[in-house]
Amino acid sequence: MRKRILPILLAAVLLLGLLAGCAGGGSGSGGGAINTKRPEYGPDTNNGRPFNATPVAYDNRQDKYLNGVNLTILPVVDKEVTIDIWREFDSTVMTGLDESLVFQEMERRTNVKINWLYPPVDQRQENFTLRIASDDLPHIFSTPPEYPGGPAKAIDDEIYLELTPYLENGLMPNTEYLMGAHPELARDLVDDAGRLIAFTMIDIVPSHPWSGLWVRQDALDDLGLAAPVTLDDWDTMLYAMRDMTGSFVLGNNFPDWYGIQTNYQFAGAFGASFRRFINKAGTVAYGSIEPGYRDFLTLMNKWYADGILDPDFATRTFDDYRANCSDGSYLAFGMAYGELGQNKLNGITLNPRWKVIPVYNPVLNLGDPVNLAQSNSTVRSDYEYMTTRAVDDGLDEIIAVWKDYWFSQDGGDLCSYGVEGESYVWNSQGTFDFIWPGLDAADSDFWTLFPLFKLHNWSYLRDSTSYENEQEVWDCIDLWSDHEVAWLMPDAISFTPEEAKELADIVVNVETYVEEMSFRFVVGTAPLSEYDDYVETIKSFGIDRAIEINQAALNRYLAR
Repeated sequence: MRKRILPILLAAVLLLGLLAGCAGGGSGSGGGAINTKRPEYGPDTNNGRPFNATPVAYDNRQDKYLNGVNLTILPVVDKEVTIDIWREFDSTVMTGLDESLVFQEMERRTNVKINWLYPPVDQRQENFTLRIASDDLPHIFSTPPEYPGGPAKAIDDEIYLELTPYLENGLMPNTEYLMGAHPELARDLVDDAGRLIAFTMIDIVPSHPWSGLWVRQDALDDLGLAAPVTLDDWDTMLYAMRDMTGSFVLGNNFPDWYGIQTNYQFAGAFGASFRRFINKAGTVAYGSIEPGYRDFLTLMNKWYADGILDPDFATRTFDDYRANCSDGSYLAFGMAYGELGQNKLNGITLNPRWKVIPVYNPVLNLGDPVNLAQSNSTVRSDYEYMTTRAVDDGLDEIIAVWKDYWFSQDGGDLCSYGVEGESYVWNSQGTFDFIWPGLDAADSDFWTLFPLFKLHNWSYLRDSTSYENEQEVWDCIDLWSDHEVAWLMPDAISFTPEEAKELADIVVNVETYVEEMSFRFVVGTAPLSEYDDYVETIKSFGIDRAIEINQAALNRYLAR
């Protein structure tokens, strides 16, 4: 990887010079040229917005909220332009993303209007494939499915654009500042060849794990038990809960994202994982054929046979699962903290004593490290790719400058909090309060309403604390981040196009078989005496080669 670390002030001066020198030939079908007239430094010298090359508090906020600089000259273009963005959309509070306060304000500040292209519901992959095959590209693919062969292949196929030239030509000074001020970001922002190939979320504020295991505190109180730590603790607790209720008490659905696949619940205690590659001190393994995976399946089979585990664990819909968390069917379950608010409202309505606490992923022995649990990187996997159509329409430089604004302090604040005075205010303590209408209603849930006035999973400079949370959420953030999860694979490893294709061909068969057989082992339709045959079948699919590919990618990542 190229050395890009410059002293911050020098970098800012150089970048501002480059920005001023870019004449902005970027005008497309919508017209408009990039604004290159540099304003004076100050809080309101840039179309009413700040302009500064070092983090500066122009209000009473505490320093911890200052993560970036404001080097975008607003508006981005002198005449309005329109860009097409493809993104999956589903909401209970909006009919379209144009209703979001953030995008309305973004358009006003930048002069860049968005034409949203939504794939039909449940046809994300098909629509993505069709658009590429028919050369009907948007200007940006936002969080698209994986391109066959990976993003590097998409660049080779002239579908995606490499962003490095725009960075080097001074069109992305806010991103350049972040890379210079936070050298640890560089390894995760670029690929093995040192290329910037996507806009992605940057969580400068530490982003703690957002999901894990929860237990009903009121049930623990009734049983006189403490929160479980080891698997023996869990075993004792779950059997006591079953005997108290006379029914199953554990919710743990295999295929879902907040179950054992993402959070390694229970499997991680045995040094194993469900459909995941893991990184054991630099050595890659496939967690679903590790010796400990058999021990995990044995435990789950026991809990299933003894009426501990929900008998319908593999077929529960998302809504059914959440209902069971609220109505008392589950007394222990996996859940993302963003779901807690509504679950708590529903639960207390049904049972005023309803109370949950977060707990650690279990370990075999007291004092063992929690090597596998859900975690977050500073550079998150919310990818947006600029396509070659942006060049065809003469909009690529405009888009580079516009998206870079999302990584400024000002743009990041807009995405993280919304519009000051409308969705939030800075208070006298130097912290922020959300003031969006309806948030203070007794039956309101922040996590239901927030898409109206702030962003969540997009590519921008995010403050990951910019949410209203129940106290239980702040508790879980502190608790779940209290371990190193040293065996996780890095999010930002990358594969060559050849590796990506070969790996995909192997993994599609492996994951399907792992899910099928794991279910059968748990419910007992396949005896655990067949585990060795199961492992050999997975090896016949080429899992050893898949491990080699991941090992090579991990080695390259560590060498960046």
